[in-house]
Amino acid sequence: MGETVTLKARDGAVVEGQAEVSRFSNGQRLSKALPVGIGGTLLGLGTIVIPGLHLVSTWAIPLLSWGIAWYFFNKRGSLGTVSAMCPSCGKPMQAEGGAWEDPMYVRCDKCMTPFEVAVATPV
Repeated sequence: MGETVTLKARDGAVVEGQAEVSRFSNGQRLSKALPVGIGGTLLGLGTIVIPGLHLVSTWAIPLLSWGIAWYFFNKRGSLGTVSAMCPSCGKPMQAEGGAWEDPMYVRCDKCMTPFEVAVATPV
């Protein structure tokens, strides 16, 4: 099924629900980040033979790729579908998560009330 999560509305209403939570190990994150960083560095070095463009691309492409690699490495998990009873409208809600951010917010698909999601064991 999933893990127990706590949904907290802005008005203070709290409800528990279930969510699909994916956690990424250091190895998984590194295996996504390194190819992006190394590939961008090699691509940037390959542009050194292009006159004019080499003044910017040889440093900009690797810098951008390592920035993206840093994002991939810091992505510790993702939140899938969140299921709970909405305390605002009283109907069952389904909300899609995404890349885990702290704090993480989802909205009820019926009344569009925003909820802050708290996972019992942090991602």
